[in-house]
Amino acid sequence: MWIWMLRKDAFIYLLFVALATLFWWGRAMSSQRDLTIKLPVEYTGIPAQVVFEHPLPTALDITLRDNGRLLRQIQHTRPTIQIAIEDKLKDSIGVMVLSTDIIRPKVQDILPGSTVIQQINPEEIISSFHKEATKCVPIKLCAQWTLEEQYQLVAPPQLTPTEVVIYGTQQAIDAIDSISTDSLFVEKIVDTQQREIPLLIPEGIRMQTTTTTVTWTAEQFTDKSFTLPIEVEDAVAGEVIYLFPKNTVVTVRVGISHFTQVSDKDIRAVCKYPTQTQTTLPVHIEYTNPYITQIRTSVREVEYIIER
Repeated sequence: MWIWMLRKDAFIYLLFVALATLFWWGRAMSSQRDLTIKLPVEYTGIPAQVVFEHPLPTALDITLRDNGRLLRQIQHTRPTIQIAIEDKLKDSIGVMVLSTDIIRPKVQDILPGSTVIQQINPEEIISSFHKEATKCVPIKLCAQWTLEEQYQLVAPPQLTPTEVVIYGTQQAIDAIDSISTDSLFVEKIVDTQQREIPLLIPEGIRMQTTTTTVTWTAEQFTDKSFTLPIEVEDAVAGEVIYLFPKNTVVTVRVGISHFTQVSDKDIRAVCKYPTQTQTTLPVHIEYTNPYITQIRTSVREVEYIIER
């Protein structure tokens, strides 16, 4: 076989076969022919609360006539047919009709000028529709988590989005005040972590989105201590109250990133003016700095003497 192929007459024969194939291919690509192509269709302007009785077709079978090269290019690119139907959905209930007079120009817009539309299947699109009632409700997080040792949350977990639009009958949506997430458990949170959680969809309800993303932001914490004088509130004018002890050590927990933003000016140790029956006064710690997440004091009660 190899000897035969190396002969001069065999080489010439194969060369003519190749040339004939190229000639046939070029003629086929340049000649007029018909081809049925499935083109995707996209409907714009549909309000979210609209429900169709029958799903709208996502593609149309288009029979086209043109030269083979252009038809092959259309088949390869598969351009999308876009049809705006917002003006046909103004009523709360009705029938939407897209006739061939509407569909055909939309198809022609995406085709070369030389391409002729032979047939469109289906020729028209008909579907009944109705509009559902809508309501925006908050999303309720159903999750548990643990933090890595020496870490604390900078803020409560954040949801994105925090609310969702629901669709259904008026009676169904009136009975819903919130949408819960699926149960989730996350262990040993460090720094920033995100999880996408599915939403629990009540029966007979549609939702704008079916998931939400929860974000935990954690950072390492440390303790910071201050020695503060204990103050007495509502003291009577002309009286002097001596406390034993008169100072307390207050220790606060603060995130490392805000360590320098917490000072003794943010904290007070106070007692209420004693009643006649009190022998000791409880010490209360007050603070205004939002970066303080936990607080403890070395003195819980003090004894006192009133000098009048």
